[in-house]
Amino acid sequence: MSKITTIQVLRGVAATLVAGHHLQRASLAEGGDPGLFQVFDGGAIGVDIFFVISGFIIFYVSTLRPAQSGRDFIQARFWRIVPPYWAILTLYVLAATTLAYGLGQPDALPDLRSLIVSYLLLPYPDHVIIIAWTLAIELLFYALFAATFFGRNGTHRLVLAMGAWILASQVFLHAVDPKPLWLVLGLHSAVLEFLLGIWIAMLFLSAPDRVRQFRWPALILGGTGVGVYLVTGGFVIGPFGREIAAGLPSALLVCGALGFSLARHEVLETWGESSYILYLLHLLYFSIAGTVFTLVTGQSIYHSQLWMVALLISVTVISYGLTVWVERPYQAWTSQRRKRNTLALDARG
Repeated sequence: MSKITTIQVLRGVAATLVAGHHLQRASLAEGGDPGLFQVFDGGAIGVDIFFVISGFIIFYVSTLRPAQSGRDFIQARFWRIVPPYWAILTLYVLAATTLAYGLGQPDALPDLRSLIVSYLLLPYPDHVIIIAWTLAIELLFYALFAATFFGRNGTHRLVLAMGAWILASQVFLHAVDPKPLWLVLGLHSAVLEFLLGIWIAMLFLSAPDRVRQFRWPALILGGTGVGVYLVTGGFVIGPFGREIAAGLPSALLVCGALGFSLARHEVLETWGESSYILYLLHLLYFSIAGTVFTLVTGQSIYHSQLWMVALLISVTVISYGLTVWVERPYQAWTSQRRKRNTLALDARG
């Protein structure tokens, strides 16, 4: 297993943390006892791990492909992220429509503003898929990366632009009150985590032996910090927010993982690859399964830890299967399509 594949496996861990977190929250909301799922109290840190990994992967891969342009980058990111998101979002809308008209729950139907915000992935906190706010921030990062990295002195321009974004986010966090909703996501303090991932990539590209040398301290410190965040439900350090309490341990965990080489394991690699589908799908799956369970038994599925474990395992298996039989063929098709378009443009030029 390559170094990048270890990061893919860490993506699987991050998605599982988020899914477990939502099961724990659902159990509490239903008046149940989360039991062993209480360990996921701070499972939202999976998002922070994702952000660090995103900064790392985007910089690392783009550095190794110097011929790539900003337009090529945006196209590749669009086809990788947006159409699968649209497909799953449409399933959410269909499920909400069924609840509204089939089961007499009109409040489940999203309004027009939510649909517009969701389908356009706008950086505004009114998404049908409640975790899609993270994708909106990702798209802003991609746009900034495409605008600054490609060309001469791209790394310097990127770091300066990221620094300005982070500074603006900290000013917004500490000095702006009340906070306009349309700026809450665009100036989210967690944008620091993208830069942490970029710095890790820069270190790994320039001094991989140094990363390997300190892999155990980084892994232990990062794992400990993530563990503390999990069991405390998300502590905050002094005046700083999530970008420090969750971001720094996530960065150390990613850095530590880079220092290890693992034997190839197809199941683990595919589990990491399926993290995007798992991340988007799990809330819908939990909702449908929970509704059906209640209709059949008259009880809440979140009152049983055994059923909650079954939910987590089954949604992981479903995401795995969708990745192998749907997403991989789709990604192969989009890759071939982009290559044909590039060849056509070169021929015209």
